[in-house]
Amino acid sequence: MYVHGIRSLFVFEGYVVRKITMCGDLVQADLRRDGRRRLRCPACGGRMNVHRTLTQTARDLPLGTALHVVLTYPAIQGRCKTCGGFSTIRPGGIDDHARASRRLMEFVSGLAKHMPLSHIKEVVGIDDATAFRWDKAVLLRNLPPPNLDDLRILLVDEKAVRKGHGYVTLVMNGITGELIYLAEGKKKESLQGFFDKLSKAQKASIVAVAMDRAGAYYEVVKEQLPDADIVFDKFHLIVNYHAVIDEVRREEWRKAKGQYKDVIKGQRYNLFRNPENRTSAQTQSLMNLLHMNRNLAVCYLLKDAFKKLWDYKRLGPAGKYLAKWVRWAAVSGVEALRDFGRRLLKVKEEILNYCRHPVTIGPLESFNNTVSRIIHRACGVTNLDYLFLKLRQESLETDQRK
Repeated sequence: MYVHGIRSLFVFEGYVVRKITMCGDLVQADLRRDGRRRLRCPACGGRMNVHRTLTQTARDLPLGTALHVVLTYPAIQGRCKTCGGFSTIRPGGIDDHARASRRLMEFVSGLAKHMPLSHIKEVVGIDDATAFRWDKAVLLRNLPPPNLDDLRILLVDEKAVRKGHGYVTLVMNGITGELIYLAEGKKKESLQGFFDKLSKAQKASIVAVAMDRAGAYYEVVKEQLPDADIVFDKFHLIVNYHAVIDEVRREEWRKAKGQYKDVIKGQRYNLFRNPENRTSAQTQSLMNLLHMNRNLAVCYLLKDAFKKLWDYKRLGPAGKYLAKWVRWAAVSGVEALRDFGRRLLKVKEEILNYCRHPVTIGPLESFNNTVSRIIHRACGVTNLDYLFLKLRQESLETDQRK
């Protein structure tokens, strides 16, 4: 049947609706060139002569219950009288490569923020490969390039994105929260690619870099930013200390006999929890353990004392407290604590730099869930460029909400 009165839904620059046909779940809008509009060269604006005309089609937004909406239009290939170049004229708002309207592509990209790509076909009627291509094209068109000017604080970390230890290196602006770099791997070369993008002036503006103590990025940062302070992330240092506690717990369990093994068994996370996160039963169980085992009691007490290091705001008192904590570890009688204390002294400067720059890589750590969510929606990571665009989209929107 022929339907009139909905022509305003199909407004495309340079073209007008000739006819709209509806049949079941299919809507077809036939467009024609607006005879009142002269052909103009996209390059120089000069008048064009028609060389040839081809009939083409493009997908458009669903209309009511009709998932399939097709636009049919004449694509006019013309030659410019002024510059002599050939150009193809299509309705404004039709993507030259996707054979779809840009508003449909924008709609699909919006859906891709909230559902897996494989589910989009239930709403729009396209396969997940097409949804991937359209979403990537929209992000490339709409997202601004990374802002590498006036950087002051960098956050650097690695993230697992595939099974089998597939990692990527991430760099974030520590002031704005904008994700500005992603590269495959977690080696020195992965981060070197970021610094290769920076000019000398851009490097000179960076005053501090926060990172994990166990990362492979230290040498690169020292070489590329010799005047910047490196700040080892306090949360990773606390996690490192938790690993020491767990090492002692396993050793004590191996030495224990009989019912003492049962007291130690299952206490791993109980030793890590803060008091406000424990139930009364968990607290009682932990007290029984600490009353029974001296070494674990010492580790537990020094855990809270270790966290107090980051309460200091001035470099001098913080340095004295760190030295005091290392002495406590040295006389604790627990070899794992002694080793941990000696390792802390080797990176004393990077730990105490927190007093100068109280930053952590927490904003990057919060991307763990974001990375997992995006990988799930995309049905796995096969294109790191796409992953970078999706993560940048998230980081820019988070910055705008602040």
